[in-house]
Amino acid sequence: MKMAGNKHTSNQSSKAEPTFEAIQVMVVDDDVICLSIVEGMLKTFKYQVVTVKSAEDALGALRSRSDFFHLIITDVPVMDGFELQNQVCEEFNLPVVLMSADDNESSMLRGLEGGAAFYIVKTVSYDDVKDLGQYAVSPRKSKLATPIQRPLKVGAGSVAMVQEEKQKRRESKKKAQVKVNEDNEIEKSEATMLKKSKVVWTSALHNEVLEAIRKIGLERAVPKRILEHMNEPVGLTRENVASHLQ
Repeated sequence: MKMAGNKHTSNQSSKAEPTFEAIQVMVVDDDVICLSIVEGMLKTFKYQVVTVKSAEDALGALRSRSDFFHLIITDVPVMDGFELQNQVCEEFNLPVVLMSADDNESSMLRGLEGGAAFYIVKTVSYDDVKDLGQYAVSPRKSKLATPIQRPLKVGAGSVAMVQEEKQKRRESKKKAQVKVNEDNEIEKSEATMLKKSKVVWTSALHNEVLEAIRKIGLERAVPKRILEHMNEPVGLTRENVASHLQ
C-alpha cells in the first residue's frame, strides 16, 4: 500500500497507513436494523465501528473528533445522503461510501460523480463491505488528509461499475423468468397428461375402492388413504378416486 504525494520510506508508510483492524468507520442510517446488520458485518472484518442514526449526530461526532475517523458509510435518505456526503467531503475531507435501496443508474451516477468513493445497493452483503478499507484515509492531524492510493477494482466508482451492476441484475431477472416459464410448462404438461389418462372403472377396481372405504371408515376415507389401502395401483390418482366417489 502506498501513500499519494511524496515518497516515504517503508517504515514511515507502515506507520502512516491504518490496517483494517485500526480503521475507524462511522455508519449512518436511521434504520436501526440495517444499522446493526452493517455494523456486525464490518466488525466481522475487524473494522472499528461507530454507529449513528442521524446526519446531525454524524456531523457532531466528526466535529468533536475530527481526526478519529477514516471512512464514513451513509444511507442515502439520511438528511439526503448526497447532502451529507458533500458536507463531509468539504468540511472534513473524508471518503464517503453511499448505500441505498435505489438502484437507478441516475442515482448511482449522482453519488459517484459527486465524489462518493463507492455506492452499495441494499441489501448490503459481506462482499460489499469486506474491502471498504481500500477507500479509507490515513490517520491525520489536520483536515488535509491524503487518501490512500490503491488500484481499484475494475469499474469501481465509475460508470462502468454502474452499467455492470445493472446488467447483472437484468440477467438475474431474466434467468428467474426463464425458470418460472419452464416450471409453468412442466405443470401444464403434467396437467394435460392427467386429463388424457382415463381410468376404466372395472367391477374389480370399484370393489377394491369399496373395500378400502370399509376398512378405513366412511368419515376418514379420503382419496389419499384409499389409494394407500389399495397399494396405489399404477395409473390411478387421487383425482381419479375423488371423481369416481362423486
